[in-house]
Amino acid sequence: MKLQELPKGLASLSAQSCNACHYDIHDAWAGSAHAGASTQEPFRSALQASGDSPLCASCHLPLQNQQSSLVKRYAGGPLSSAELVDNPSWDATLASEGVTCASCHVRDGQVVGTRAAPGAPHPVSVSDELASPEFCASCHQLTWEGAEQPLYDTWGEWAASAYQPAGVRCQDCHMPPQSGLVTAGRFAGHASHAFVSDPSRALTVLVDLPPQGLVRGQAAPVELTLMNSGAGHAFPSGSPFSWIRVELAVQVEGAEPAPALWSTELRRAVTEAPPYTFGADSRLGPGETVQHQVELLLDQSSPAGNAALQVRFVRVSAGRDELIFTRELALQVY
Repeated sequence: MKLQELPKGLASLSAQSCNACHYDIHDAWAGSAHAGASTQEPFRSALQASGDSPLCASCHLPLQNQQSSLVKRYAGGPLSSAELVDNPSWDATLASEGVTCASCHVRDGQVVGTRAAPGAPHPVSVSDELASPEFCASCHQLTWEGAEQPLYDTWGEWAASAYQPAGVRCQDCHMPPQSGLVTAGRFAGHASHAFVSDPSRALTVLVDLPPQGLVRGQAAPVELTLMNSGAGHAFPSGSPFSWIRVELAVQVEGAEPAPALWSTELRRAVTEAPPYTFGADSRLGPGETVQHQVELLLDQSSPAGNAALQVRFVRVSAGRDELIFTRELALQVY
C-alpha cells in the first residue's frame, strides 16, 4: 500500500471524476460490495470480532490516502496489536468510497487497464496483472503469524480447485464480459464492475419429498442435498469471523413463516484471539456435495392444504439475519 499520486489528465482520485466518462462502469461499481467495502455488513461485525484491527483497512480501504491512521509497526499477537500514527494525507472523500476505482486502476501515478486506450484524455498503461487471479489475491488471501491456516483463503481455495487448471479465473465469474458504454462515446465489450457475488448461482439444492406430502403429527423423512456446483472456492468463503446459516423451514402460503423445523450451519469456526485456532469446517468446497437426512414433524395445529417447503439461506452476522436466497417446493399438508 502506498500513497497514490494523481495521474496526468485526471481531475481527482475520487470515483466521481471517473463518472463523467465511464458512467456505466461507475454506476455498476457504485452498487457493488467493493464500493461499500468499509461500511456494509458483514464487514463491520468482522471488524469488531477482530478487535478493530487496522489490518482490515489495508483491503477495505486500500489506498493510503483513505486511512486516517497508519500502522507504524505490528506488535505481534492479536490482529489489533499495532502502533498507529496519524496520516497527514488522509482524504475523507476517498475514505467513503471503499475499494474505489483508483484502488485497482492507478499505479505509480499512472492509470492502468487491460488494453490500450489511444486518444484517451489520460494516458493508459496496459497491465496483464489486472486480469489475473493473482491480482485478486492481494485482498482475498490473508495469513497471520501464528494462525494455523489463512484467515482468508479464497484465492487458495480456488488455486487448489479444478477451476485453476481449467483456466477459470476469478474475473470470469465475478467480472463477466458485457457490452455497453465503456466510455461516454464508445460502445464496446468490457468487464462488469458490479462484482457479482450471487449465492443462488453457486449452490444447487435438491430436495426429496415424500410423494404423499406431509401428514400433521407424523414424522416424514426428507433428503436435502446441497451442492457447491458454481463457486470456484468454498461456500461461504472469506472472513471466518462471520458465516452463513442454512435453515430448512415449512411455510403455509399466505401465512406467517413457520418456525424452522430443521437447521444447520455452513461455517469455518475460528477463535477470536491468538493463536486463531480453527475448529470444525462445515462449508462446501468447490464441487463438493453434502446430503442431510432430515425428519420433518408438523404440529397437529398446523393448517392443512397447499403449502410450500422452503430452504432458506440466511447470512448471520453479529446477531443480524439477512435472507440471501430461497428455494421453494410445493407440497400438500394433511
